[in-house]
Amino acid sequence: MFKSTASRDRAAAGATGRASAPSILGVDLKITGDIASAGEIHVSGMVKGDVIAKQLTVGETGTVIGSIEAETAMVAGTLTGRLTATTVVLAASARVVADITHVSLSIEPGAVFEGYSRRVDAIGQAEAALPLALPVTRGTITPITGGKSASSGHSDASPSSTATGIP
Repeated sequence: MFKSTASRDRAAAGATGRASAPSILGVDLKITGDIASAGEIHVSGMVKGDVIAKQLTVGETGTVIGSIEAETAMVAGTLTGRLTATTVVLAASARVVADITHVSLSIEPGAVFEGYSRRVDAIGQAEAALPLALPVTRGTITPITGGKSASSGHSDASPSSTATGIP
């Protein structure tokens, strides 16, 4: 009736019979180029290029300059570029200058994030981009009067206020 978790783990391990270990890019490793993995990647060094993985962790000493696509992304280091993931966590030590497309985003206190964040219902919707600005439509602008008269010796802080759409 119910499958055991052991049978699911064996199925996830694939034909080799072993679960794959995460790929770890050490502190002293610098890569220029793209990286792709169907599994988990931990970046503690520097990557100048795009990274695609099921799970990605950018450690406190890690830096990625490029685009990231992942199911789950946890950033504790530095990211410059673009991030697209279902679940995104920016740790307190994160320094991110990127546009993020996500289903779920968590930003811990202390994290630095500069860029745009766009929530979508599913990552496949990322291509159906929303406009960056609303279209500009203006109605008639009519001044609103009613401030103190100039003969009283007092003046309003703003000589006139404006409103849109009021006759």
